[in-house]
Amino acid sequence: VAASEGTASPSSSAVQTTDQASRDSTQTSDRAGITIVVTWTGPTAGAVFEVKMDNHMIDLGSVDLSKATLANDRGERLSGPTSEGGASGHHRDDKLTFGTSSPAFFADARWVQLELPAVGDSSPRQLTWSLAK
Repeated sequence: VAASEGTASPSSSAVQTTDQASRDSTQTSDRAGITIVVTWTGPTAGAVFEVKMDNHMIDLGSVDLSKATLANDRGERLSGPTSEGGASGHHRDDKLTFGTSSPAFFADARWVQLELPAVGDSSPRQLTWSLAK
């Protein structure tokens, strides 16, 4: 599994791998004064992500993670995840679960992309994991 942060749908030539992911596949997006750290343990864990947000400017309680989506290279999308945890002012820890996922969503996929709603700026955060075969 390799990880990258992107702004467009990845393709084999467009995915920029910024970090060879470790077994726990943690990625960091640091933009607009807000740091987001997302950990995904891979397809065997299903579509479950640990999301941590940290900043010193805005109250993160207004961020609606139920608007997050998960897509794969075949054009399939999952939406409407449940979120456990929540905000405490400038810090937030959530467990984001796409309950409708199945092993078929990950089977033979080359990559998956988690898109989080805009946080502190006007554009969503897109985090992409390449799935090694």
